[in-house]
Amino acid sequence: MDPDRGLLTGMSVCFLRDDLETATRNVAELGFEAIEVYGGHLTPGMPGVAAFEGHAEAAGTLIRRQGLVVSTLNVVGMEGFDPFGGTAAFDATVALTAGHLRLAAALGSPRILVWEGRVADVRDVPAACATLSRCFEAAAAKSGLADPPRISVELHPFTFGLAHRRVAELSRALVGVGAGICFDFCHFGVALGSDLLTAIDDEVLPAINHVHYSDTDLVTSELHFPPGDGRLDLDAIGRRLKGRGLSMGWDLFGWPSPRQAIETHMNQYRGFVRSHAASSGVV
Repeated sequence: MDPDRGLLTGMSVCFLRDDLETATRNVAELGFEAIEVYGGHLTPGMPGVAAFEGHAEAAGTLIRRQGLVVSTLNVVGMEGFDPFGGTAAFDATVALTAGHLRLAAALGSPRILVWEGRVADVRDVPAACATLSRCFEAAAAKSGLADPPRISVELHPFTFGLAHRRVAELSRALVGVGAGICFDFCHFGVALGSDLLTAIDDEVLPAINHVHYSDTDLVTSELHFPPGDGRLDLDAIGRRLKGRGLSMGWDLFGWPSPRQAIETHMNQYRGFVRSHAASSGVV
């Protein structure tokens, strides 16, 4: 069982102006029990400083000393992720992803979060799905880890799964290599509108292995609203996810006042997480 299932999970990416020490303290003091760590927080914030496993180990120790569980290493959109740019770019992406898996293992994270990338022509989607699957398989092998962290793919309105409405096809490809989809309420809402649940059919649902909880105005990409301040039917989403036993991070990326939003809406988020946990038999 994932160590963050049923836990209230905050995100360091909501505190991008802070270093990891301050972001972690914020997350703990605001009442969360776990944290999703943004990859850029693993180093002191100096441009060009690469993160190594030693950085990740130290970060994991810091987080656990604050009484938090490590949920996810978020490396979405990191420079160099380009599996579709030819042989050299594919090999570089394999090496990059293998490194992220090793960082996650050193951090104590059960998963990494990436995105699937951009494909301009819908006719190229089948090949992109196959290439992405090969990339993830190769990265797991290259990591040298006997039990590498899982990969969750966070679709965005401008990445190919949602941009071309090919979520089911992407889901099949990911599940085939042990990866899955992060169901981000904002991204799905902006891409698909208020009927976003029509995309979460019986083929896609089993592929969901992580959740980013938020609301959305259904228009503004990357702006994650607090629950109830947008236009989503969060109760309907909760019913669709019932019994899946998913980890659920509260994503407020882009929201200008995350601390105030958390203090004001924590009970709504807590209720969503606890209800889902109960439906899944998670104590």
